[in-house]
Amino acid sequence: MIFSLFQNNNFAIPSLTLWVLAWILLVLGIIALTSLILYTKYGREISIKFSVITIVFASSFLGFSIHFFLISFGL
Repeated sequence: MIFSLFQNNNFAIPSLTLWVLAWILLVLGIIALTSLILYTKYGREISIKFSVITIVFASSFLGFSIHFFLISFGL
């Protein structure tokens, strides 16, 4: 009875494709976020288009990477 609480019979190895895609999107999201931070700190002129595009790419990359990590963990 007690041992059945700790057994997870539905454990599966995460999909390698989702795992690799999640890491790639995480790295791209962090790069986009870092470029946005560096641009706002050291940028000469304020470009609204660049800021909006970078925010959209960073948020979508990070969102999809978190989504793929959760799917690969079965959550």
